[in-house]
Amino acid sequence: MSAPSAAPPATRARPERSPAGAARWRSRLLLGLQLGPASAFVVVFLIVPFAVLFLYSFWRLRAYEVVAEWNLDSYKRVVTEDAYRRLLLNTLKIAMGASVLATVIAFAFAHALRFRLSRWQEPLLFCVVVALFSGYLVRIYAWRTILGERGVINESLARLGLIDEPLSFLLFNRGAAIVVLANFLVPIAILPIYGAMQNIRDREIEAARDLGCGTWTTFRRVTLPLAWPGVFFAWALTFLTATGDYLVPQLIGGANGTMLGVIVTDTLNADFNLPRGSALAFTALVVTLSIIALVRWVGGKVLR
Repeated sequence: MSAPSAAPPATRARPERSPAGAARWRSRLLLGLQLGPASAFVVVFLIVPFAVLFLYSFWRLRAYEVVAEWNLDSYKRVVTEDAYRRLLLNTLKIAMGASVLATVIAFAFAHALRFRLSRWQEPLLFCVVVALFSGYLVRIYAWRTILGERGVINESLARLGLIDEPLSFLLFNRGAAIVVLANFLVPIAILPIYGAMQNIRDREIEAARDLGCGTWTTFRRVTLPLAWPGVFFAWALTFLTATGDYLVPQLIGGANGTMLGVIVTDTLNADFNLPRGSALAFTALVVTLSIIALVRWVGGKVLR
């Protein structure tokens, strides 16, 4: 008589997902699909190159070959050499001047667009976007034809009999670099400021006026605090962009308008000194981000 066969093990029933849990799972999957391509792009083309350059800044150059010997020599030279410190200070002066000038012009334009020229918002915003994507190099050479010794300003003054010799100080100096950089940065600054002003409701302005606030008080206590996130973002974006600019100091700045981006490029391409060029770039980045953080902290305290 044969033994009875063993019964198959009972399979454990999988708990069914509740409708709310299934909805959360689908929401997370959709969010991952939306953010995945952009996140992968940022990691591959931004974070990884930054990490490689950051590693290079701690290595050593020997016979034009980068050797993986950990040291701080490049950072010591950048911090201790007077030429690099003066160059970094000059870069920050030009970037600060250009970013502040661009933010003030952009704020005035965005304020007029939001509160005074509402009928013309669409065509004016279209002009801003067109200016944003117009050729950067073309605009630089256009400014050279305006500020040069045979440019529009000198020719006009000479025809009016106001000058006998061309004014050479209009070009190749720090002021010219600030003006040209600001011209490039104004469209960049307009969009975030205008976006922040869209959140200011008319009844908030009217309430301030009903309480007896004048034009300046309403602007200082209502408009500016509510628009501050956009103003700060516009200034920070333009300041960061101006700090790393290369073409304007190269073509407009001259000796007084030289910025760190030119020296970083020369160090990397002419001297083939990858560790020092990387140390220069990351030192400027750390100083720039520190200034941005300081301005944000001070602005938050003042406009609270």
